[in-house]
Amino acid sequence: MRLVADKCMACMVAMVTGVVIADLPRLDSSQFDYKYDMIVLPSAQNLDDDGAVDFTLSDSSKFSLGTGVNYGSMVIDASDGGKFLMSGADAGTAGGAWRNYGVSKSTGYTVEARLKITAVSGSAGAVVLNAAVGDDNVNAWLKFWGGSIWWGESQICSVDATAYHTYRIVREAGSNVHSVYLDGVLVGSNLGNGISADINRLLLGSPGGTYKGKAQVMFLRFHKGGYAPPVPGDKKARKWSGDFPLLYEMNAGDTRFVGTGSGTDWTGNVDANATITQDGVLSVSLPQGKLAYWRAADSVWSARIGANTPYTVEFKTQIKSKWNLSSVGDRVVQFFCGNLWAAAVFYIGTNSVTWEPNGAATYTQITTGDNTDAMHTFRVTYDGATRHGYTLWRDGVVIGEYLVDSTSYNSALGNNVNFLRFGVVSSTTVGGSFDVDYLRWTTDGAWDYRDEPQGMVISIR
Repeated sequence: MRLVADKCMACMVAMVTGVVIADLPRLDSSQFDYKYDMIVLPSAQNLDDDGAVDFTLSDSSKFSLGTGVNYGSMVIDASDGGKFLMSGADAGTAGGAWRNYGVSKSTGYTVEARLKITAVSGSAGAVVLNAAVGDDNVNAWLKFWGGSIWWGESQICSVDATAYHTYRIVREAGSNVHSVYLDGVLVGSNLGNGISADINRLLLGSPGGTYKGKAQVMFLRFHKGGYAPPVPGDKKARKWSGDFPLLYEMNAGDTRFVGTGSGTDWTGNVDANATITQDGVLSVSLPQGKLAYWRAADSVWSARIGANTPYTVEFKTQIKSKWNLSSVGDRVVQFFCGNLWAAAVFYIGTNSVTWEPNGAATYTQITTGDNTDAMHTFRVTYDGATRHGYTLWRDGVVIGEYLVDSTSYNSALGNNVNFLRFGVVSSTTVGGSFDVDYLRWTTDGAWDYRDEPQGMVISIR
C-alpha cells in the first residue's frame, strides 16, 4: 500500500487553510449501521429486511467477486462506461436501502469506501462515488482516476489511486457542505455541490459513457451523521510486538521452544538430516526433500483463538537459500495461522511473498524486495468479527490484504485448521534454509505495526 504523495499534502493545506473545521465525533466504519464487505455482492444482500435487495446493478455481467489475493473485493468493469452499483431513489423499492435508512439533510451522513483503480481510459475518470439525500439537490461527487481524486470538476489531490485507499465523505447534520478523508487524513473541506443533477441516491461506478475504467472495491459502508475517522497513527491502534504476551525469542535453553523436539509450547517435526541451531536465532538448514516445521501447542494457540478473535502475529526471518525446483517457485518457508473460520497461509521466498488465500492451492506472488540481505519483520493481523480479514505487513509496510469466506475455507482445508505453524512443511512444494529471530503474538486485537520504542537519551555537557 503506497502512502499519499507529498504533493497531496500541499493540496490538503491549500484546501484546509482558512476554513474552520468542526470538531466532529470520530467513528470507525466497522461500527457503521450498513456495511457491505465484498465477500457477497451488495446486489445480493438485503440488510434492511424490506423484502428487496439493497442495491441494483446496471449490468450484472460487469460486476463480480475477486479471486485469489483479491478475494473479498468486488470487481467493477466499466471499461465501456455506464456501469454502476446504485441504491434506488425511492424508499420501499428494490435497491432502496439508502432511502429506507432515512438519510436526509437534517441527519447528515458518512460514506466510506475502500478501493483501487485497476484500469483507466478516457479523460473523465474511472469510477465515481455519489451520495445525495432526498430532500435537497446537493450531491457528493467523488471521482477516482489514475493519479488523482476529484470533487466534481476540481482536483482535490494527487494519489496513487491504483493502490487500495480508504475514502470517506462526510456531510454534517443540517449542512450543505462536505469533507473528504483519504486514509484517515482530511484532504478536502467546505466542499459544496459536486454536480448539478437530481440524483438523490448512493451510487458507485461509472454513471455514463465518458467515465471508463476498472476498479476493485473491498467495502462500501454508510451511517447517519457526520463522523471523522479515527486518528491516523493513534498509538492505541499500534503496538510493538515486544509488548505481546506470547514471546518466543529462540533462545538456547528455552524449554517452551525446543528446535529439534517437543517444548512445552511447541512441537517440532524435524528430519534427522536437517541442521538446527538455536541460540537467540533459530537457524534451519535442509537438504533437498527434507522437512522441518514447528506447531504451537493447542494450549497456547487454539485454546485462545476463536472465529471472532482478533489477533496479531509477528516474526522476524531471513531467507538463506532455496531449492532450485521449477515447480516450487520462490517459496522457501511457509507460515500458517488459522481458526475455524479463516486462515492466513503464505510463503516467504528470496524476494517475494506468496499468498495462498483459504489454503485453496491458488497462489498469488507479491514482490517484496530482497529477503536474503538481512532479517525482515513480517506481521499478520486478523480483524475477527469486524470483517474476517487478514492484513500482511513487511517491515512496517502493508503488502497484502484479503477477506475470507468460511465456506470455501473449510472446503479447502477441512476441519482441523485452528493452529499456528511455520517451517518447511512439504518436501515437494517448499524448501530451503532460513533463520528466525523471534515469533510473537497477542489475542487482544489486530494491531498496526509499531517499531520498538526508543529510550530517552540525555546529553550532559
